[in-house]
Amino acid sequence: MKNRIKTIIIFCLLALPFSLQAGGKYAGASMELGVGARPLGLAGAAAAMQGKGDCFYFNPASLAFIERSAINLLYAPSYGSVTAPMAHYHHAGLALPLPTGGTVAVNWTRFSVDEIPIYPKLQGNSFSERKANAEKRPDGVALGYFEDREDVYYFSFSRCIKTTLPLGWLYLDLPVEIPVGVNFKFLQQQLYRNKASGIGMDMGIMMRFSMATLFDLRSLGNMTIGFSVLDISKTNIIWDTKQQDRIARTTMVGLSYDHPIVHNKTYLKIFWTRQEKYDTAHLFGLELSYGKTAIRIGKNRSGFTAGAGLFFRRVFIDYAFVTADFDYLHRLSCTIQI
Repeated sequence: MKNRIKTIIIFCLLALPFSLQAGGKYAGASMELGVGARPLGLAGAAAAMQGKGDCFYFNPASLAFIERSAINLLYAPSYGSVTAPMAHYHHAGLALPLPTGGTVAVNWTRFSVDEIPIYPKLQGNSFSERKANAEKRPDGVALGYFEDREDVYYFSFSRCIKTTLPLGWLYLDLPVEIPVGVNFKFLQQQLYRNKASGIGMDMGIMMRFSMATLFDLRSLGNMTIGFSVLDISKTNIIWDTKQQDRIARTTMVGLSYDHPIVHNKTYLKIFWTRQEKYDTAHLFGLELSYGKTAIRIGKNRSGFTAGAGLFFRRVFIDYAFVTADFDYLHRLSCTIQI
C-alpha cells in the first residue's frame, strides 16, 4: 500500500505540466536531478567545478579541462528503497578531447516511473453515496499500468583559451585559462498516451588561475571562477495535445579553490555556487582527497549531502547521499578513462 501511494504521488507530480500554463514550475523537473555522484555529493555546487566529464550539466565549459577521453555512467534509484525504487534515473556519456583543441561530448539521461496504475472512474456522485452503497465503492484493483519516460540527449562542445593578464610592474604576468562551452539538448517525454519534445541550450564560461603565482606563495593552490546559464531561451516543451510548457532559466555563478596540504598528494577543495531559478539558493561543498580516495560533504537547498570517491587505475567510482524535497536519494556513478 505504501509503495502504491508513493507511485501515485510521483505520477501526480509528473502530470502537473498538463494542468499548468506555459512556464509552469514543474516543466522539465526531472532534469533538476543533476548528473554525476561527485558534484551531487558536493551539493551541486558545481558552477566552477572541474571533473572527468560529469560536470557538463552544471557548466559545459568544464569539459575543456578534460585531458583524457572518458565514459561516464550513473544509476540512481529514486523514491522508495534502493532495492525497490518507485523511479529510476540513468545517465551515460562520452567525452572526447580533440587533437586540434577543445572537447566534444555526448550524454543521455533517462528518468522513468514504471507500473503507474490506471483505476476505473468512480461511481456515484459523492463520497456519501459510495459510503451508503457498497456496490459503488472502488475495489482498488487497477485496470492496467503505464510508464512515464523522460529522455534528454546532450551534445556539448568546449574550448579553452589560454592567455596572460598583465598585473603591472610590481607583479609577474598571471597565466589564466578561460574555457567556454555550450550544451545543445533534445528532450523527449512519454506520459501514458501523450508525447512531448523540446530543444534547449546551455552556455558557460570559467576562468582558472594560480593563487601561488598571484600572491607569490608556493603553498597556495588554484582558484576557478565559473558562470553558466541553463535553458537560455526558456526551453519550450510541446505536447501532442498542443499544450506547451516552458522550463525556467537557471543561472549559476560559483567559485572553487584547490588547496594542497601534504606534498601535493592531499587536497582540500572548497566549492560555492549561487543558483537562481524559482528562487535563490547558496550551495556549498567540501572535498578532502588523499591519493586515490576522497570524502565529501555539502549543503544544498533541502539539507545536507555527503559522498565518497575511489580511484583505481583508470576507473573512478563515486557515491553520493543527497537530501531532496521528498526523499533521501542515493547516487552511484562511474567514470572510465580510455
